[in-house]
Amino acid sequence: MVEKGSSPAWAWFDGRLTAFSDARVPIEDRGLQFGESLYEVVAVVGGEPFRLPDHVERMMAGARELGIESGVPDLSKWKAVVAQLYRREPHRTAVLYAQLTGGAAPRRHLPPERPKPLFVAYLRQYTFPMPSETARGVAAVTYPDTRWQRRDLKTTMLLPAVIAKKAALAHGAEEAILIGQDGFLNEGASSTVFAVRDRVVTTPPTTQRVLPGVSTKAVQSICDQLGIEFAFRPLTLTDLHKSGELFVASTTILLMPIVRLDGTPVGTGAPGSTTLQLAYHFQRNFWGQPGP
Repeated sequence: MVEKGSSPAWAWFDGRLTAFSDARVPIEDRGLQFGESLYEVVAVVGGEPFRLPDHVERMMAGARELGIESGVPDLSKWKAVVAQLYRREPHRTAVLYAQLTGGAAPRRHLPPERPKPLFVAYLRQYTFPMPSETARGVAAVTYPDTRWQRRDLKTTMLLPAVIAKKAALAHGAEEAILIGQDGFLNEGASSTVFAVRDRVVTTPPTTQRVLPGVSTKAVQSICDQLGIEFAFRPLTLTDLHKSGELFVASTTILLMPIVRLDGTPVGTGAPGSTTLQLAYHFQRNFWGQPGP
């Protein structure tokens, strides 16, 4: 689960392929100065992006909210960008980082003329978790959610997530699970959280407080195929501790069991049977093997 090597050699920057070192964002870019910026991270295996339409749809939905939808390439263009980057840097496994900003304009909250949005993307070599890592699971800690209220928008305002990740690392954990002031679970600092109890997989409903996860769609689809009940409903910290199994999912960690929460074993302290079954089929789908 690590990035490899040095910086990418190439980037797609403002409509063309350019050397990564020459891809410079202007100082008055609205993403830099106002946080008017969205991003997506897409897994790419052998040059093929995983669930790319879901990522494009999510960026477009966020861009409409910010009024910068004209800068989102259509799906065919995304595929062409990935193909061009892959031809230059043919990593067997990589992540595509794509970012859309409000463009550059003299610094005003509302510029008199809407600048042209800026779209950038690049491939970075990445090693995804293998089944042996999934079989071990990881630890997580709970942490107060201090982010803004529109978490359904995948913006680059990630400082609260960075702070939460630091807290997790300080406690020997790999992920921070963010709990709102009302006591309800929102999501992980960089993942979606799922609880399993009596073979029912549950995750918080998608509202303005929770990002609509691409990996959530993948998990729900596998549950449907396997006949495992899947439900969206609010979860409290007590629900998490009473669940026999917990797991998180994201583009970079795929599906990963949580075996310790706040220093306490989850269930038996080992990945549960339902989680391992889902993880097995998630891995098969991810690596391009036939599904269940």
